[in-house]
Amino acid sequence: ARPPGGSEDTEAAVARLIVEALLGAAASCRLDDVSYALHMEVLAALTVCLSAQLFSELSASVPLPTVTAALGAPPPLAEALVARLLKHYIDQPPRPANPEGRLLGSIGSMLWLPLQVIASFFRAQEPPVELADRSLQVLLLLTQHLPPALFPDPMLSNHFLAALRCVGDADSACGSGAEAEEGRARQGAGFSVRRLHDALCARLPEEATLVLLYLLLHGNRELLDHALSRSDPDALLLPLLRTLAGMLSPACRLRTSRVYMLLIILLMLSQDGGFVSTAHAVMLPTVPWFKERLLHDISVGSLLVVVLVRTTQYNLSRLQDLYVQTNCLAALANMAPCFKRIHPYAARSLVTLYDVLARRFQKLEARRAHASPVELADSDELSDEALGSAADFLRMALEVLNVALAAQAGLQQNEHLVYAVLERQRVFAPLRGHELFWDLIENVFRVIDHFGAGLSGQGPASTKESPLQLDKDSDRRTPPLPTTARSSSGSDGVWSVDLVLAHIGEASRSWKADSLEHVPDPRFTYEQESAPEEFFTPYIWSLVRDRSGLVWDPLRVVLLAEELDDEPADALPALLQGVDVVEDVDEHATAPGPPA
Repeated sequence: ARPPGGSEDTEAAVARLIVEALLGAAASCRLDDVSYALHMEVLAALTVCLSAQLFSELSASVPLPTVTAALGAPPPLAEALVARLLKHYIDQPPRPANPEGRLLGSIGSMLWLPLQVIASFFRAQEPPVELADRSLQVLLLLTQHLPPALFPDPMLSNHFLAALRCVGDADSACGSGAEAEEGRARQGAGFSVRRLHDALCARLPEEATLVLLYLLLHGNRELLDHALSRSDPDALLLPLLRTLAGMLSPACRLRTSRVYMLLIILLMLSQDGGFVSTAHAVMLPTVPWFKERLLHDISVGSLLVVVLVRTTQYNLSRLQDLYVQTNCLAALANMAPCFKRIHPYAARSLVTLYDVLARRFQKLEARRAHASPVELADSDELSDEALGSAADFLRMALEVLNVALAAQAGLQQNEHLVYAVLERQRVFAPLRGHELFWDLIENVFRVIDHFGAGLSGQGPASTKESPLQLDKDSDRRTPPLPTTARSSSGSDGVWSVDLVLAHIGEASRSWKADSLEHVPDPRFTYEQESAPEEFFTPYIWSLVRDRSGLVWDPLRVVLLAEELDDEPADALPALLQGVDVVEDVDEHATAPGPPA
């Protein structure tokens, strides 16, 4: 409430004093068993001060003095608080066994007991929120992008976000000279990017950790370089892939915002060829959480291909979200030049993806050809834009295959990809002469002609559909021999898989990659939207509301009002606007674990 007889300036001054006191206490107060509860309450109070944003639209010009005071904090305070909150997140300080008893007889008891009484009315009781959790939530709220309605000057920047982007090891801070010395002093001598990376990996796939990982990869060069240069990319990738694969299960309620975050992170990681190459060098004996089929001796890079292809297929059948489709294909395109010893299942998945996209394009083109002008005008599915999108996605899938077949690693190290192309060569024929794809498909047929020269015959052992057949007894793909040839095992007309791979290896010695028409590497980079607060502010607040232990009246919440009605899991989400807000706070007080 506004002070009696006061003005907006007076209200803003009071809010600034309160918020600066809370920010200063959170940044400078020592942490021990006695002060643990005090830190929890200070961060809770900061969350409440920032929650004024919940009760107005981002575009509304309603004065929010506590939000303005917090996000407008001076750089030195912002840097100190960001370093302190990250330290809490990294160290995971445990909750004292009996904080109430330790506070009795101290000044803190006068604060603790009344706040406990108040908390009993407003907070979810189970499970308890830890200091690391609340520190991360406050950090994300403070590093959100400045709402234009509160900060109309485009030259203003969020000092907390700037501080997060400059966080690094104690011996390397942003800037140089005196500025760098001040930054190192504020960060403290014990800060370690390696420990921060390990903490992120340990807490993935929590949604709040996903957002923090995104902010660091997108803006903090030191953390990005450290993550890309490590020899254990599986530590970062496996939790992300397991979560993404699990969210595509029919039994899992899909959270579209979470899918967006996962795909954006994977896209940013795929931009570095060295990281992708290292991922292809790390082998996994098995992947027990992948339910589609048993996967043995598969590299992390091949597993990434499998999950991205599966996500694309799921999106085609259920979501039909252009953002999901574009990010999946863009990540695959970035990875294609670095494919090395790709797993047979991953190789077949890439060809299957092309087949699915080609069938959809052909079906759409045929429907348009037989549709009346009225149907073309009234149907979004038959619009020029829909056909153009289908053609773009199909061409991206073809570019992935082209770049992989012409990669520097050579087809000697991607024999399973050649095998998959030979096995399914019939799927490339229908569009071979199409004006949009002929050049890319012609390259595929040059590979087929070279490597399939000794496999297909004209006698009864050959087939018209494919030079390869499925041996149902062994579930192995085998090609028929020409009528004049015989396999080493003595059986007529059929080669074993090993013989086919040996033939591909032998043919690869005379293969010249420059016989293919040059296709530029389709490199894709992630670019943040021009108004990121429209996605991140509601998304972060939905996470805080569900898992902070604090409760707000849902009838008064305006920022998340569009999400009060539950969407079915397969509903078409609006682009970068899917914020899932649960109604039962007690049931969702903590972040969910990885899907089963």
